[in-house]
Amino acid sequence: MIRYKREKLGWSQYRLAKEAGIAQSFMNEIEKGKKDPSLEVFFRLCDVLDIQLFPDEP
Repeated sequence: MIRYKREKLGWSQYRLAKEAGIAQSFMNEIEKGKKDPSLEVFFRLCDVLDIQLFPDEP
């Protein structure tokens, strides 16, 4: 989902990493499934990419 949203926005891994405050190499490892982000980093990535984890209920 993170890679999909990043590509949909036309962003590079470098830009997303910079916006989220992490290294581009770490962003690459996250997208490849080699590393898992901490919850803090995960929430920052979701925030930067405007991914809603808890959609509003009707």
